[in-house]
Amino acid sequence: MTVTEAAPWTPHPATGRAAPLVALIRLRIEEVDAGRRVVARMPIEDDANLAGHFPGMPIYPGAFVIETLCQAMAAAFGPQARLRTVTSVRFTAALLGGDELELTADVITLGDTLAVKAVGRRRDGTVTTVLRAVFGTDGGVS
Repeated sequence: MTVTEAAPWTPHPATGRAAPLVALIRLRIEEVDAGRRVVARMPIEDDANLAGHFPGMPIYPGAFVIETLCQAMAAAFGPQARLRTVTSVRFTAALLGGDELELTADVITLGDTLAVKAVGRRRDGTVTTVLRAVFGTDGGVS
């Protein structure tokens, strides 16, 4: 695969909609041969959202990983990019306090649908998540 445009890391822009939590700190968008690659980073810090999951050893919940993907897609394609379905998801390793999630999503645009294959990794390179999802764009893509 050839990256046709190297994009710098940028701070997460406002998505224009309410979000249950900030699940995206940095974002990089690259144009690649088959579509667009969206790379999101989220440091896993001890905060109130993680306190109960699990006490004494906070783990970034799988639902938050999916929210990271949703916020990254909205930042890359505009707020009209909405999750339609998670086709498959597998959580293979925990994200603990002090880790950083790097979620790499390869996106193919098919009309008003975005087909996504994403892989999450910890800072040490361990794969934490593999997921496939479909987003709708309601007729428009940024």
